[in-house]
Amino acid sequence: MRRQYVSLALMLFIFQPIKSAGANTFEITPTAYYFNYQEFDQNNALLNIEEGFIPGVKLSYASVAKIDSLKFNASFYGGSVDYDGRTQLGLPHKTETNEQLARIGLSYSQHEETYYPGLLFVGLHYWYWDRDILTRNGVQGLHEQYSWYETEVGLKFNLKQTGQSRYWLEVSAMYNFKPEMTLFLPSSEVDFSLGSKLGYRFRAGKTWTRKGGISTAISVFTEYWEFGRSDTVFTTDFFGSSGFLTEPDSQSFHSGIEFSFIFNL
Repeated sequence: MRRQYVSLALMLFIFQPIKSAGANTFEITPTAYYFNYQEFDQNNALLNIEEGFIPGVKLSYASVAKIDSLKFNASFYGGSVDYDGRTQLGLPHKTETNEQLARIGLSYSQHEETYYPGLLFVGLHYWYWDRDILTRNGVQGLHEQYSWYETEVGLKFNLKQTGQSRYWLEVSAMYNFKPEMTLFLPSSEVDFSLGSKLGYRFRAGKTWTRKGGISTAISVFTEYWEFGRSDTVFTTDFFGSSGFLTEPDSQSFHSGIEFSFIFNL
């Protein structure tokens, strides 16, 4: 956990000294986040699926200049979703999973159409995910924690402007690197290194500029990424038995709707 705090501190240090030649903005964005996570065996057969809506909120502070901006982002999501999968013996099993996710980092955006007709943006973020599969019907649950870094590059397109409102679209590619998972066992922890793969994110919305230095926006998004199968790890503490453990291939295919309130500072 210590290195997680070090990563966050470095991001804050990088962001803090930046001075803006224009206006700064603060944004608060309540979010309805549809969580969809699936795991697969080596034959690409589905092992389990976790899905459901969880609430969230994103906080952003942007230092805005004439031609570009730098933004600090912090997003938090948490709630319970349905789990539909199998036990270690291959028997059908349903329960719930408590999900807690956080995404914190920086993004840089251009305001001039250097790559016509799109505006370039790049980002570096740190993800933390706490996954707690609950015990039910005599089947022992599992508690896991994931962390990884996300790099993102994309283009923003301003599609149409009518009066004080405008439509926009963002298209980006992501690469998640250094994905790691920790499995909490009765008296020990087991660490896994996961495979890194590409992903993508789409966002589209409409922004209204209102009086008093306040803007509002509504947007929808979808994001997809994968983690590759981990190496096999041996443990003597798997709930009273010994064995080899492997974290399987997985896919995350999340989406949501956001309601933003943007304040000029």
